[in-house]
Formats: sequence, structure tokens, C-alpha cells
Amino acid sequence: MLGLTVLPLLMLAGASLGFSIVVALLAACTAGLLIMRWPVSGLFFCLACVLLIEQNPLQFHIGTDQLNIFYWPPNMAGMIERPIGFLMLFTLFMSICHRLAKRRPALEGGPLLWPFILFLVCVAIGVLHGLTTGGDLKITVLEVRPLWYLFLSYLLAYNLISQLRHVRLFLWFAIFGAGFKGLQGCYIYFFVLHGDLTNQNEIMSHEESFFFVSILLLIILFCLLYSYRPQLYAALAVLPVVLIALVANKRRADYIALIVGVLVAWAFVFYLKPQLRKPLLAGLVICTLLGVGYVLAFAHGTGSLAEPARAIVSVIDPSASDTRDQASNAYRNAENYDLKYTVQQNPLLGLGFGKQFLQPEPLPVLASDDPDFGGNPYLYVPHNTIYWIWMRLGPAGYIAFWFLLGSLIVRGGLIARQLQDPYLRLIAVYVIAITFMEVMVAYADYQLFFYRNVIYLGLLAGLLMRLPALERGRSAQQAAQKSMPTAPQTHAVLSEVS
Repeated sequence: MLGLTVLPLLMLAGASLGFSIVVALLAACTAGLLIMRWPVSGLFFCLACVLLIEQNPLQFHIGTDQLNIFYWPPNMAGMIERPIGFLMLFTLFMSICHRLAKRRPALEGGPLLWPFILFLVCVAIGVLHGLTTGGDLKITVLEVRPLWYLFLSYLLAYNLISQLRHVRLFLWFAIFGAGFKGLQGCYIYFFVLHGDLTNQNEIMSHEESFFFVSILLLIILFCLLYSYRPQLYAALAVLPVVLIALVANKRRADYIALIVGVLVAWAFVFYLKPQLRKPLLAGLVICTLLGVGYVLAFAHGTGSLAEPARAIVSVIDPSASDTRDQASNAYRNAENYDLKYTVQQNPLLGLGFGKQFLQPEPLPVLASDDPDFGGNPYLYVPHNTIYWIWMRLGPAGYIAFWFLLGSLIVRGGLIARQLQDPYLRLIAVYVIAITFMEVMVAYADYQLFFYRNVIYLGLLAGLLMRLPALERGRSAQQAAQKSMPTAPQTHAVLSEVS
């Protein structure tokens, strides 16, 4: 009876508002009810959005890029917050309500709270400085939003991840998310482009390749540090489609980031497992020789097999025939020069947010149709988002930024050394390596401006800081179980009492 009453109303609403909006509202209401009952579900909704849904529409539509999670439809554009931001804020609010109902502190900041506060104070100064010197408010909000999301996602993970199964579920999401996006990439490569990547700079979003190489790093850690077989087998099962999509997406910086991440992981394994040091050294030598041989053999080759080698070499020395990589390198060099010059002209507080950086060396126009940035977004947010932080905030903000990342890495290293649970230790090393990879890609490819990347890093940072408490809680639970008398013992005690 209820269905017969609701269905006509839904049909009427769909006819007047649009069926896609009605479906979105129903999904939002369902998610909201689940978050009200179990706030941790909101964290995994956020994680699913990060892993599965694109920040902007793609050249080749694959369904997920049309979902309004990281951007609004045109008729709703201009709102101060994006749907993903509302989702995180609502989840955090419900978490606070549940904690207060249990007479617990509203929120816990964890070990990274003060480094985050120091950095956000510098960001606030950059906002005020920019607005008082001619910065555009709308552009300022766009620039600051990913930095706010980094902090917000950290708070979510630190306050909501409370059990070991949450950590395992987090990795399951990462593995199957990469597998799903890999299938989408294979669909574009084989069925849309018919295997022809000519004149294609990428087939998916830039940030997708980062999630692909993160799965490769995870597989290596499973092999070197701790083999949790269910997730290792699952990661190996999705590996073929991940590799195909990674190669077809042509993002050079992510190959370099993967090498750095593997070296960081190798160093931690070398320290944490002294019994494996000789095999690790031998493996490093063999892999280095094979890797160098592969790059030398295929650096100027053709075809998909040679694509990673060409990408690695092109970062330093693109071939004369590769006009795309030559132009890309030249643009980035000029851009970095302009950013350094802007810093030199604003040595104390930086340029502030909301203004174009200076161009003593003029840059070619890469885009002119982005209404959010008044045309060309690349004159506000450069490829090198590490220098972007420096240019916007000046030396004090730049130091605060590195203090935040350094605190994450150093505390993560201490946590990895102290943990006894091999699975939790693997997670700690994974997060530290991902942080290094994030920095490497941020030097070349907007990494700190992509919502998906910064939210993922924030969630991982919060998860990492929770690992010691999870291990202590598990140890206390196991000790309590051991101290409990068994059934026969309990019966004997009761008999003596009676």
C-alpha cells in the first residue's frame, strides 16, 4: 500500500525535477540514514567516492564521471561546498553526536592535530593576505578547499576507525576500487579506442594512475613484509586490468612515484626484518639491473610494452620526435621559473590566494573555458603544487607544510617500528610510502589540488595514527579472553561456592 502511494509521487517528482535528481536524493537519504545509525559507514562512503568517482567529467564518459559528487550540475553550481564536503561534514557531525551520547569527548585530534592547526593557520593568513591585496574570493575558496578536505578527512578517519576490521575493509575498498577503474580503463582502451592511443594524452583522470600504482605498491608489500593471502590474491586478480589501464593512461609522474614508493617500502622492510637483509640486497641488485636494462632497451621503442620506459626517460630527456613530452617539460620548466620569481617578489607572506602568479616568462594558454577560474585555471593552480604552497603561503607556510608531512612520516616510522601485528605494520609502511609518492607526483601533476588524492591521503593519515590504539585494544581483548575461566572451570567454581 505504501509503495502504491509513494510510486506516483516519485514519478511526479521525476517528471518535474528530473529522474536523475530524484535518484540522487533517494540515494542521499538512504546514505544519510545509514550514517545516522552507523557514522563509520560515512567514512566508507567517502572512500568509495574517492576510489570510484571522477572529480570532473571525462573525454570518454564512463558513467562514474557523470555522478555529482565532486562537482555540482550546472543548475546548482555556485554553492559554497561540494557534495563530498557535505558528506564529510554530516558524517563528522553524526560522529560527534554519537560520541557525546556515550559521554566521550566530541572529537579527538590525534598526534597530527597541532601540525595541522599550524598549517591551517598559515593557510588562513594566506587567505586574508590574498583577499586584502586583490584576490578573488571565489577562486580563493576553490584553492583552499582541497587543503580543508585534507584536514577534514584526517579527522574522520582518526575518530571513526576503531576496529581492526575497519582497516581490513579499507584495503578491500582500495583493491576492488582499483579493479573497477581498471575495467573501465580497459573498456575505453579496447572498445572505444580499439587499442589505438594515437593523439591521446590520457584516457582517464590524472589521479587514476596514482591509485593504480598504489595497488602495485601494496602487492609488493604483501610479498616482502606480510602475506595476507586473501587481499594478496584479490590484488593479483585485478592486476592485469590495472596494468593495462595504467599504461594506457600515460601519466609519467606516477611511474617515478612508484619507484620512490618501492624504495621507501624496501628500506622499511630492510630495517624491520633483519633476517631478510641478504635476500633484500640481492633482490635490489637484480631488480635494479633488470629495471635499468628494460629502460635502456625500450626507452625509444614503440608500443604499449615500451610505454613505462619511455615515460621514465621522457621526464629527463624526451626524444626529439616526442613533441608532446618536450612541450610538457618546457611548460613545466617555465612554470617553475615563474613560481620561483613570484616567491622572490613576495618573500615574507607569499602572494596569497586568489591571484594569478607572476609570469616573467609568459606561459602558453592551456585552457580558456573554465568559468570557475575566469578562464585559465593553470595561472592560479600550477602543475607543481609543492611550489604552489610555497608561492601562496611564503616561507612560514611552506615550513608548516613540510612540518605536517614530516610529522606524518616520522610518527609513521615510529609506529611501524613499535607495532607487533604484522598486518598493521604493513599498513603503516604502506601509508608512509604513499606519502612519499604523493609528494613526488605533487611536484609535477596537480596532486595537492585533486580532491580524491588529498582525501585519500587524509584518510590514510588518520588511519595510521589510530594503529597503535587498535593494537593495544586487540591485545587487551585477547588478554581478557585468556583470563576468563573455561566452561568446566566455571562449573567447578560455582559448585564450590554452592
